[in-house]
Amino acid sequence: MKLDFQFISNSRLGVGLTLWVGRTMPLALSYRIANFGANLIARRDNSITRAIRLNQWVVRGKRSSPEELDQALREVLCHAGRCFADFYHNMSNSEGLKALVPLSPMVEKLIQRSQAGAQGAFLVAPHLSAFDIALLGLAHHGLRGNVMSYGNPPGGYQIQNKIRASTGMKITPARGEETHREFVEWMRSGGMAITAIDRPIRSKAHTLTFFGHPSPLPAGHIRMALEADVPVIVSAAQMSPEGKYNVLLSDPIPMEHHPVMETAIQRNAEAVLAVIEGFIRQAPGQWMMYYPVWPDMTMDDRL
Repeated sequence: MKLDFQFISNSRLGVGLTLWVGRTMPLALSYRIANFGANLIARRDNSITRAIRLNQWVVRGKRSSPEELDQALREVLCHAGRCFADFYHNMSNSEGLKALVPLSPMVEKLIQRSQAGAQGAFLVAPHLSAFDIALLGLAHHGLRGNVMSYGNPPGGYQIQNKIRASTGMKITPARGEETHREFVEWMRSGGMAITAIDRPIRSKAHTLTFFGHPSPLPAGHIRMALEADVPVIVSAAQMSPEGKYNVLLSDPIPMEHHPVMETAIQRNAEAVLAVIEGFIRQAPGQWMMYYPVWPDMTMDDRL
């Protein structure tokens, strides 16, 4: 069995093992073990390390040397290890999660908006830093919303969804048109929908421009926001030097309509992705994306 971050994230055994370790092991020791494991994984040549290298090469402007990409790979994996340790150590500690996710005036306004139920919105995020810590911390601070999760989640995701639901968040697996209609009505009624949008979908027939290159990224959130006539708000977590997970927010982005729906989706989706690009550029080493976001690109394309 391959023991790596993908295994830990996706499998019931991996998550269960990490839950036990996170509850029983001192946090400082967890950091050291996570860092050691990250450096071991960074020495491997597999689909995950290749995807991280390619993603980092693109977001860093396609100018990084092999040595710089080695360092970028270690940075991503070590940061992921730190996030895993923080998450599993604090996941059942609401006060600990709230302390890890400090409030800003913009975040407080977002929470108030979600509680009021008068202005629907779609809150979207990249996998930047500890997405789950930020979500759980905000939920314990009072954020309310309907989280769109994977349609057929493996065992590890099922456990994570139970943890999310324990905060009072509504968790809805993405399962076609029925889910689409549910989220549109949810936002029309003043609710806040929440999902991550930077994981590529190989089966997509259309592509979106991301960091200047075509990528098969999802756009369903844009179609739903257009139909519900609500704005999209971009959120991202970013770890501070003090080890806190600051939540960055964009202003609400109103959806621009067009007679041709596909044109409206393309334009609005790429406007949202442009905001996400800015957040990732602030801390590229915290972008924890283990799938090739540009699957048709290779390192041989380097300039």
